[in-house]
Amino acid sequence: MNWKNLFRFTPRAGREEFAAVGLVCNLLTFGNLAVSFWLMGGSVPLVNALLAQALMLPVSLLAFWMGLALYSRRLHDFNLSLWWYILYVLITTGIAISSKAGALFVSVLGVCVWAFLALKKGSAEENRFGEKAEPFFPHSFGFSAFCLTAALGILVAAAMAGFSKYAVEHSAVSQRQTAAHAARF
Repeated sequence: MNWKNLFRFTPRAGREEFAAVGLVCNLLTFGNLAVSFWLMGGSVPLVNALLAQALMLPVSLLAFWMGLALYSRRLHDFNLSLWWYILYVLITTGIAISSKAGALFVSVLGVCVWAFLALKKGSAEENRFGEKAEPFFPHSFGFSAFCLTAALGILVAAAMAGFSKYAVEHSAVSQRQTAAHAARF
């Protein structure tokens, strides 16, 4: 396996690399979401929650940089620049902020985009971003490893979408309960 380009924005990344590294990024992000949600639940003292959030910041930044570099390299395999991904993020962020339904739509769209990039073959010839992406897995288990990482990546992305929906609904219930509790006093 070739992990040397993990934080680089070049060269091109094939679908095997996108699936494997994307799975790692999704797991890091999902872990951060789960810990953050647990900390927001109020079962942890505030000082400990703030310390845990501070300790999670480097992991969040690491996952963000790995993900951004990965999307850049994968788009380069289609002869597209990272600006297309940045445009996608800006548009979907606007939709997600607009409503709860928008947030759910963006989560489902994110799973679809991830699956598309993991499953679609890139351009076979050299393009403006360099030569064809080199294989990520050894040939002995290349296709089966790709299928496994792609399937797991799609499942983790779908779980994050479902978790985000649950977190939004749960936080709205918690806010109503807090407001009702405060109104009593």
